[in-house]
Amino acid sequence: MKKYFSFSAIYMASFAIASFFLTGCNDDDSYPDVDGQNPTISLATEHIQTETGREFTISGKVEDKDGIRSIRLVNAELSLDKTIDLLEIYKEPVYTYDLSYKFKTAKTQEGESFTIGVTVTDLGGRTVESQVTVTMDGDFTAPTFPSAPSAAVTVLIKEETKLNLRFSAADDKALDYVEVSIPELDFYEKLPVEGKSLNYDKAIALPSAIASYNLTITAVDKFKLETVKKSVITVSEMPDFAKMYLSDVKEIDQLNSDLFGIPMLIERTEPFTYRARYYSEAPGTEVRFLPQKTDFSPICFGINPNDNTVLTDEPEMSLPIVLEEKGYYEITFNTLTGEYTTNRYTPTDEPAPYTVTIGSETVEFQLSLAGAGMVGIPGWDTRNGATLTRDADNPYLFYGEVELEAGSEVEFTITPKDLVHSGDDGGWWLEPFWRFEAGEFDSGENEYNTKNNGNNMSKVTVQKSGKYMFKFDTHLLRSRFYPIN
Repeated sequence: MKKYFSFSAIYMASFAIASFFLTGCNDDDSYPDVDGQNPTISLATEHIQTETGREFTISGKVEDKDGIRSIRLVNAELSLDKTIDLLEIYKEPVYTYDLSYKFKTAKTQEGESFTIGVTVTDLGGRTVESQVTVTMDGDFTAPTFPSAPSAAVTVLIKEETKLNLRFSAADDKALDYVEVSIPELDFYEKLPVEGKSLNYDKAIALPSAIASYNLTITAVDKFKLETVKKSVITVSEMPDFAKMYLSDVKEIDQLNSDLFGIPMLIERTEPFTYRARYYSEAPGTEVRFLPQKTDFSPICFGINPNDNTVLTDEPEMSLPIVLEEKGYYEITFNTLTGEYTTNRYTPTDEPAPYTVTIGSETVEFQLSLAGAGMVGIPGWDTRNGATLTRDADNPYLFYGEVELEAGSEVEFTITPKDLVHSGDDGGWWLEPFWRFEAGEFDSGENEYNTKNNGNNMSKVTVQKSGKYMFKFDTHLLRSRFYPIN
């Protein structure tokens, strides 16, 4: 028996076939077109400034009324080829998506640039492309002051009273400008900078009268990151300084490049009277005395060239006291009269021992720095600290080299090494040990040491990578930590 098809049946079959081919271009037949338009993407920025090793984020808003299938990010030079498949992630259509993809650059050079292609595909297979330019010229570190006035500075009243203001500002990429302001004197300067650093040296006239002035120095880099230093400048007759320091260096940079200990805190014995005990490591060491830690100005006590029996406070004319021989010296002086004495002496206290008992064993006594922030030193472990060597000529003096990285925070205790135990307990903490004092704990100052007492070293942030020398004197209870040039 023959089968006959009506015209209407043939028409319906043809319509179904046509519909199949019209909708067959979709990636997924279950998600029909809504508007048939390309997706859209609005990037938060088309230019990202970063630097080698720093993570950056490509962000923006993606939309499509038919549904977003995927977003692809590509750059061959950066070894970047990432597809974010939204349908696979969410298992249903996504019509609006906030793109936020993090990526870290590696093996790039300052000044290089890269173009990252961004391709969005919707569920209908339609695409839109955009681009992000990534340049290696970003700046994420605020400026620094390698040298700057202390928080409190005293200027002595003279016939011509003046503040010899000296400081240096620097940035790892590029400074924009530096501002200097003393509102009470209507003093203001804005100094444009081309390059990475600025050295400032200017004599600022002050009224010859007792007063206080607020100094503000602001350094701003090209990315508008800023660092502010503030000082109170006090003009007065000779004050009774609560603290006085011995300097055995000649350059301002040496006063400011150390982590601590330069200049060295000395003892105030009576009003206006100070005593410095110091070990001269070589004949001919030159020393002077400062009430401020960061500069030889505005006050520096040294021998008066017009009368070598007294000291003068004038930085421009004071001459250093020369310690003619190697060994320990005691220097006393009065800041009002200028009188001073210099004498050699021999310590009478016992040096650190040469052996130490750990449990039932007696082993060599080795001092070390156990703490954090030092390259190759596994934290607070008394078995693997940075080893200190006892000086061949001075049993009270220990020293050692440590490698540090810029940006790291360093803190430690001076402690004997545990040469006996092993395991995961960090070792035994033995006596004698030495810690640090500066008044309040973690105040940022490490001015003298205490035996079997005190605080761990207040954290200090390293400004420059490289090797540093640590020296510690168990008799003087003073230590210093400075870069090796």
